[in-house]
Amino acid sequence: MRHITGYIDLLNRRFPDALPENGKHYLENISKSAIQMGILIDDLLQLSRTGRQEIQMEKLNMNLLIQDVIKVINFENKERKIEWKVSTVPDVWGDTNLLKLVWINLLSNAAKFTRNKELAKIEIGYYTENKDYIFYVQDNGAGFDMKYSQKLFGVFQRLHSTADYEGTGVGLANVQRIIIRHGGRTWANAEIEKGATFYFALPINKKSIV
Repeated sequence: MRHITGYIDLLNRRFPDALPENGKHYLENISKSAIQMGILIDDLLQLSRTGRQEIQMEKLNMNLLIQDVIKVINFENKERKIEWKVSTVPDVWGDTNLLKLVWINLLSNAAKFTRNKELAKIEIGYYTENKDYIFYVQDNGAGFDMKYSQKLFGVFQRLHSTADYEGTGVGLANVQRIIIRHGGRTWANAEIEKGATFYFALPINKKSIV
């Protein structure tokens, strides 16, 4: 993929007047496709790694993980108005790097699918149910049709057009794989154009984790 985009860049820089406009348009489409394929390959490699790497269990501060991710998202979206409502959440047992990846995927998605809102609202919280902590990320974004909800956490399954929202359809599959490896589960609720809420459960007791 790097070779393809590299040679296209060389063509555009060294022979800027040699191609007609439609030829330049074709090269631009090839370059965009190659970049997208490179992103997809990276995502698939990440998915593969999360399924194979050994989990390093420790008691970790989820609040710090959340704040770290929010700082990055705010930096990447300086021009936007994003209202964060973040509750204090409990510490959990888990792998710091893997669970941070969960928050990166969920909060990045919330930011992405609210970008057409004048004021994006993203809420993060939790509640306790039986022997689990239930964490959730709620937004006021594009939402989705619940009749397709079973596709959400599958690889390459997308509920929105790539023309409207970029992505590879791998991120939520990664989230589910990580949470399952921690002995938990994932699910979501939504309504079209009224936002979505993504949930994941983690065992309160370290001994419950697989």
